Amino acid sequence: MQQADLLHRIYPGRRAELKRILLQHALECFAEFGIEATSIEMIRERADSSVGAIYHHFKNKEGIVGALFSAALQDQMQQRTAALQQARGVQQGVTVIIGRYIDWVVQNPDFARFLFMARRGLGAEQNAAVAVQNQQRNQAVFVWLQQQADAEIAQLAKIPRELLLSLMLGATESYCRAWLSHKVSTTPTLYKQALIDAAWQSIAQFPAYP
Repeated sequence: MQQADLLHRIYPGRRAELKRILLQHALECFAEFGIEATSIEMIRERADSSVGAIYHHFKNKEGIVGALFSAALQDQMQQRTAALQQARGVQQGVTVIIGRYIDWVVQNPDFARFLFMARRGLGAEQNAAVAVQNQQRNQAVFVWLQQQADAEIAQLAKIPRELLLSLMLGATESYCRAWLSHKVSTTPTLYKQALIDAAWQSIAQFPAYP
């Protein structure tokens, strides 16, 4: 199963096997019943484990939600960062960012759907951790961009930093969300190049404001 592959990447080794099992079955419960309606007992029964094991690894349901959310973000970041190291120039970087995002969503639809619905299920501690992780994930993109050619950096300098990733990913995230919620049936993969082109145009043609 694809979610098992992702969990193996983030929590490798035999010692983490029970943690992976609990997270995988929790994700299945969240997908089937929703986060709010899923109880610790439902996860315990699905995983054929004990309540004690769940509390030992995650403390509570919010801890499970946070661990799944963090694992998904980390997997996204690792794949995107590795691909960006092979990109040359901002346009190729945009192609990588959009292309990898779409590939990740299509390859991990349960996790992608979970990311869209789970933010409200995070507690204060998990929200703080996710905020730090998101900052690190985005910072990796900005660091890479700063390493590109001066002319390209001059173009990007016109775009407020807080707006840049929204310009790049806005249309892609919107379409992927619609696909994951079954509002559209055509896979994002089919529209990958169109979404890449839209992201690049939003940056290349960004007006210079005073």
